[in-house]
Amino acid sequence: MRKPATVVIGDHTQGLGILRSAAVAGGDVWVVHDRSISLARFSKYLSGYRQIGRGILSQLGQTEFAEVLLKTLLELPVEYPSLLFGVNDDIISFIYRHGKLLRQKYVVPDVRFDKIYDKYLFNSLLPDSACIDTRLCSETEIGNLDRPHRFILKGRQGNAFRQITGEKAIRLDRLRQHDRDRLFRSLSPDQVIIQEIVETDRPVSSVCSFSVKGHTSGVFAYEKLRQHPNHFGTGTYLRSIRVDPFRPLADYILKSMNFTGISEIEFIYDWRTETYKVIEMNPRTWKSIHFATQCGQNLVARYLAYLSTGGTGGDDHYACDRYWADLATDIPQMIRQMKLWPYQQDFFECTWDRSDPWPALVLWTLFPLMALENGVSSIAASVRARKSSTRDFQAPARSRRPST
Repeated sequence: MRKPATVVIGDHTQGLGILRSAAVAGGDVWVVHDRSISLARFSKYLSGYRQIGRGILSQLGQTEFAEVLLKTLLELPVEYPSLLFGVNDDIISFIYRHGKLLRQKYVVPDVRFDKIYDKYLFNSLLPDSACIDTRLCSETEIGNLDRPHRFILKGRQGNAFRQITGEKAIRLDRLRQHDRDRLFRSLSPDQVIIQEIVETDRPVSSVCSFSVKGHTSGVFAYEKLRQHPNHFGTGTYLRSIRVDPFRPLADYILKSMNFTGISEIEFIYDWRTETYKVIEMNPRTWKSIHFATQCGQNLVARYLAYLSTGGTGGDDHYACDRYWADLATDIPQMIRQMKLWPYQQDFFECTWDRSDPWPALVLWTLFPLMALENGVSSIAASVRARKSSTRDFQAPARSRRPST
C-alpha cells in the first residue's frame, strides 16, 4: 500500500516544520503556496511545489480565490487518504468548508470546526473555572468600558484582525484611534471581542496533541519564555515542559469536541484563583511543530501512521527542559525590549537542520527578497479584494438594466 502523502498549504517556518516531521513517515510531501520564495521549497524532503497567485491565501473568503486553491489541490498527484495541513485558521476554515470535495483525495475529519474557530463560542463551551471573561464589544461599548487596561481586543475568528492591525491582540488602553477606525470600518461589531487580561507570574503554556475522536494518542507541552509581540504574541523562545498540570483539562476539551487531528490549546495560570485558564484552541499545527518532533514526539508522523494502519499506539514520552528559538524574530524582539538573554546550550533553531541546511541558509541570505515579496503579496491581496468588491457591487446594477 502506498504511504499517505502530506500536503501543506502555506509555508514559512510552520510549513517547513510540518514537512520535516512528515518526511519521517516516508510518504510524498507537497507544498502549495502563493509565494515564489519559500523556505520549504529548498528542503531536500520536498516532493513537489505548486505556486498559486500572490495574495490568494489571504482572500480565501472570496469564492473565486477559494476555487483556485481547490482546483490546485484536486489536481495534485496524490491519492486518498492524503493528509492536508493549513498554516493558519483561515486556511483551515477553507478546508472544512470544502471538505465534501476535498475528501476525494484528502482526510478531512468530521469535526465541529465552527465551535473552535469562533473564539467567543469556544469560550462559552468551557467549564466556568477555566473561562476567561470574554465578550462581544461594539465600538461604542469599547469607548464606555471601565478600566480598559484590564482587557485586550482581538478578532472573533480567522486572521482578519491581524491583517488589519498587524497584531494578534491589542490592549485596549493602547488601541490607537487609527487602528480603531480601521477595525470597525472593516469588521462588523460581532466579529470583535474583548478578553480580560489574566494576572499571572508564569509563562503562557501550550498543550499540543494528536487525538482521534477525542482520545489523545500523542501529547507535547511547552511554555513561551519570549514572544512577539511581547504580550499576546507567537512564541520566539520556548522550553519543553511536563504536560501533567494541564492534561486533565486538555483531555476534557478534546473529548467534549470529539476532536480528531492535531491541535494546540493555550493555558495561562491565574494567580488570583490558583488555577489554569484556557486562552484559546488552535485546531491545527503551530509555528514550532517541529520542536515537538525534535523532543521525541512527532505528532505529524503519528497522524500519518494512524491513516496507514488505524493504530493509535505509542507512549507520551518526550524530552523536557529542551529549548527552541526562532532567531529571526527573537533577536529583534530582544533588541526592541533592550534586554539581552543568553541562549541555553544545544537549543534547537527553528529553521536550522544540519541534515537539511538550505532552508536556513536561504532565510538568512534572501530575507530582503522574502520581505519584498511579502509586501508585493499584501498589495496583490488588497487589489484582488478591491476588484472582487467592485464586481460584487456592480453585478446587481447590471442585472437591473432593461433588455433591448
